[in-house]
Amino acid sequence: MLGSTVILARLLSPHDYGLVAMVVAVIGVGEIFRDFGLSMAALQAKELTQQQQSNLFWINTAVGAVLALFFFGVSFLLGAFYGEPEVVAIAQVLSATFLFGGVSTQYKVSINRELRFVALAIVDLIPYVLAFVGALTLAILFQSYWALVAQQLIVAVATLVLAILLSRWRPGLPRRAPMGGLISFGASFAATQLVSYATRNVDSIAIGKVWGSTSLGFYDRAYNLLLLPLTQINTPMSRVAVPVLSRISEERERYVAYLRRAQLVALYVTATLFCFLAALSTPLVVLVLGEKWEFAGQILGVLALGGVFRAIVQIAYWVYMSLGLATAQLRFYLVAQPLLVVVILLGLPWGPMGVAVTHSVGYALFWAVSLAWASRVTKLDLRPLYFDALRAIGLFGLPAAVAAYGASFAVSDFGPAVQVLAGGLAAIVWYAVAWLLFRRVRTDVSYLVDFVRLALRRGKGK
Repeated sequence: MLGSTVILARLLSPHDYGLVAMVVAVIGVGEIFRDFGLSMAALQAKELTQQQQSNLFWINTAVGAVLALFFFGVSFLLGAFYGEPEVVAIAQVLSATFLFGGVSTQYKVSINRELRFVALAIVDLIPYVLAFVGALTLAILFQSYWALVAQQLIVAVATLVLAILLSRWRPGLPRRAPMGGLISFGASFAATQLVSYATRNVDSIAIGKVWGSTSLGFYDRAYNLLLLPLTQINTPMSRVAVPVLSRISEERERYVAYLRRAQLVALYVTATLFCFLAALSTPLVVLVLGEKWEFAGQILGVLALGGVFRAIVQIAYWVYMSLGLATAQLRFYLVAQPLLVVVILLGLPWGPMGVAVTHSVGYALFWAVSLAWASRVTKLDLRPLYFDALRAIGLFGLPAAVAAYGASFAVSDFGPAVQVLAGGLAAIVWYAVAWLLFRRVRTDVSYLVDFVRLALRRGKGK
């Protein structure tokens, strides 16, 4: 995905990205209704019969078909909302992704439930490779936003084909089966996801409406670069963590100990990466995407500060899902997410950069409150997670970021490549110093390694 971002950004303009982002931000709401939380309901269920999963398949497929027709019809309203005529055709083409996604959902769930992580990785990765090839071809030939539209469409089609080919499960005809628990859990989860999605995308929709497609294009590239580590590292972690935590949910001390070790992966890998990204975002983006994207680099530097907290806020999500508390999470989201939206939109008068600032402030507050709420609901003592986070960031990630920024600033006259190299070396030096000076850092890293080994053994079915 990073290679796709780099090459296509050099061929297409911020305006092209902004147009597609306008549609994707809204269509994503439909994706939540299309899934209706049934993938997570099936994934977390301790027992799932063939007939129950078959019924879920037909529900997902039917909802996907209805949504495809609905979003095709409202494409004209979407174009009028943004004042961009091109948005109409983009929305009409991308509406087909609802149907493809609806059919593929339970095939992917089946692979995931069997803990066949290699097959799941193929389903997740190969479609993006194929989509990149298709988008690159169109971008070279036409240098148009249609390359980005084709990329979205190819991902949906290829995911469907691969999921069917690699899954050992096949749906039967719909028949009566106990579905109440699955539907109830799915509805609560979907409502939670809807509130969460609105929070994550209200910034893009607002920037597109108020500041136009070019400003949204800069923000969208920065935001998507922010999401890369989250999706490539944290999403696979969730697929391992939720099923494993579900199985040890009654062993409370062991459960919390596992949570702490799982959080170390997010802290020392993802959060540390965001600290580094915040320090070197502008020279990195200029080096990789080109000088026309310099403003996106500045936005990314601010967003990355919030990314530190987004990397670890998923721990609360694991708690709710593994304990079957989707309704409790929904109650929290109905209170906290609207407040987060308000905080994020406070920066809108100052453009994309203002939104980036309030976005990061909002997610820092959201992380702190999320753990406190989860602790209150579950009666688990989650306070050690706060101390682990402050220690890892304070001793490891943040000082390395300061060193990287200082080194990069000192050689700013020599171009972005030298800045990135100097900043990277400074960060590595601090990582080594932290390892040598702080015994707790060494202990944390050893726990992290143990967790990764456990996850790999689970993934191989041992």
